[in-house]
Amino acid sequence: MSKSLYVGFMEKLLGFPLWVKQSIFMDLSKDLVKYLSNEFLDVEEGELFHVYKPELSELGQNELLTKESKFDESIYSFLNCCAKGMSLIEIAIENNFTMEEVSKAFTFCKTSGFFSKDVPKLVAAIAGFIASKYRTGEYFIRAGKMTIEQLDEVLNKQQEMKDQGKHVFIAELMVQMGFVRDLDVKSIIFMKEEATKRFSLNAEEVPNIVLERESYDIRVENTKLKEENEILRQKMDTLLTFINEHKEVAK
Repeated sequence: MSKSLYVGFMEKLLGFPLWVKQSIFMDLSKDLVKYLSNEFLDVEEGELFHVYKPELSELGQNELLTKESKFDESIYSFLNCCAKGMSLIEIAIENNFTMEEVSKAFTFCKTSGFFSKDVPKLVAAIAGFIASKYRTGEYFIRAGKMTIEQLDEVLNKQQEMKDQGKHVFIAELMVQMGFVRDLDVKSIIFMKEEATKRFSLNAEEVPNIVLERESYDIRVENTKLKEENEILRQKMDTLLTFINEHKEVAK
């Protein structure tokens, strides 16, 4: 199977010298902690939405083969990539999809029964939120970060404040009431905003690493030295001739 653009890109990136990769890691770490909570920084690979690899069920494989339901072609492109074992980030880059478009296709295929395995709850929750299927409160419930009872408390508090002529967003109240952390809310909202961006990648444009100096050909080097020595010898002969001539004049 041919490599995806993302895999080709990563292979080049991982081929960088260790000291370059360490510097990149440090810079990325500093950048990511400004936007993401530990929930997304320390998550296991299988539970991180972007790198999740959906596996097709028999129903999904049959739909890809027959296209019986005549879905939009983007759905079949998505299913085809799943059949090839691609992760969601590979699917996005390979098809020039935004992560929002991938989330919508993912959520549709999950609901249609096209996946063979149960999707981890955090992956499903992020997909639903990015696809605008879930609102903030429902996301945190489905992600296992809040209970339905806690959300009810938040909604009752919001209504109470509304009756007093005060408008407060649900996410703000969830934080104020101590049910979720402010950074958790900001993280998921930031991810949703970033998911609308389209990312194009050409693996060939990643700089190649020069592992050694320019090739050294000793025959070429010897020729250069001979030429330089000959020029130097001629200069010395000219200089000696000049000195001898002036000696004769001086006598």
